[in-house]
Amino acid sequence: MPDWFIQQDRSPPRCELCRHEYARPKLTKHHLVPKSRGGRETVLLCKPCHNTVHATFTEKELERDYPTIEALSDAEELQGWIRWIRKRKPGKKIRVR
Repeated sequence: MPDWFIQQDRSPPRCELCRHEYARPKLTKHHLVPKSRGGRETVLLCKPCHNTVHATFTEKELERDYPTIEALSDAEELQGWIRWIRKRKPGKKIRVR
């Protein structure tokens, strides 16, 4: 079957942490290793999850301990957040402290 015939996945993109679906403009690119430390690989996160990651970890911690989305998703410090945010309605305004 020709490549052009294969149907593309048309489902909306998801936040890699909370797994909620969002329109692409509502997601932000998170550098797994911070840009300031030479990182290039990115994942899509919603703003509340992205803000929480940066409020929880320093750039040095992100580089050293959480260079993959799997490591970040498994971070003990984020488990409560992930359980909580997954129960919330996507797009609801959430303030991160």
